[in-house]
Amino acid sequence: MGNWLNFSILWMLTGSPVAAAAILLMAYAIADWYTFGFLRGVAHAVADFRRGRRLRLVLLHNPHDRKARADLGQILISQRRHARAIEVVKPLADADPHDVNALYLLGIACLATGRVDQGELFLTEVHKADPAFRGGAALLELGRRRIRRGAGSAVEPLRAFLDMYPHHVEARYLLARAHQLAGNRAAATAERDRCWREYETELPYQRRRDRLWAWRARPSRPLMYAAIACCAVALLGTALQRSGLASPAHAAADVRSQTTAR
Repeated sequence: MGNWLNFSILWMLTGSPVAAAAILLMAYAIADWYTFGFLRGVAHAVADFRRGRRLRLVLLHNPHDRKARADLGQILISQRRHARAIEVVKPLADADPHDVNALYLLGIACLATGRVDQGELFLTEVHKADPAFRGGAALLELGRRRIRRGAGSAVEPLRAFLDMYPHHVEARYLLARAHQLAGNRAAATAERDRCWREYETELPYQRRRDRLWAWRARPSRPLMYAAIACCAVALLGTALQRSGLASPAHAAADVRSQTTAR
């Protein structure tokens, strides 16, 4: 309904449905760029699909290409094809048990397919071997997956991650969720407040990346933006409606004046 109202208002202003649709699409694209980046996500998904096809051809001709296998495993995980990712990445870990990247990918895929013990073991080994791997991603992934399972034990890995990266907005929000699951409401509230403060001090490109987590920590902010936008659209629609009613009245007055003059 809101989209149709916006389109109708723009159609009235421009006098062309094509121009109205173009303006509306451009507005959505700009809003998406400065908020969640769904369009960028779609573009990345299409690029990964094409790249995945090329990597499968590479492995078909050379199954021992470690880089192509690791890259394909990463793409499969991004596509949530975790069982297939395990099949692709497992030969890397079998050939080199100390391949940190392979262990990390296997850990994510195992957790996503319900092999919790194996997945946590792989990610723990990654953290022990290289705590700074991908910016501490092993601990962060442990915390994410435990929260998805509703486990309050996510507090420990997230605290360890924040000891290394104290300004990480997503980790702050996840720690708040972990405290909430553990029944510690005061700590959860404090972490949500800290999450928002960290977000406010970020650079613009960092805010675009972390806006979703900050808004989850303080949901009143997006609701306020939505209310302001609805009020603006309603006021604009009222103004246009009044101008539309006023125009026929002026036209009728002009006709009466011309008739009187004659």
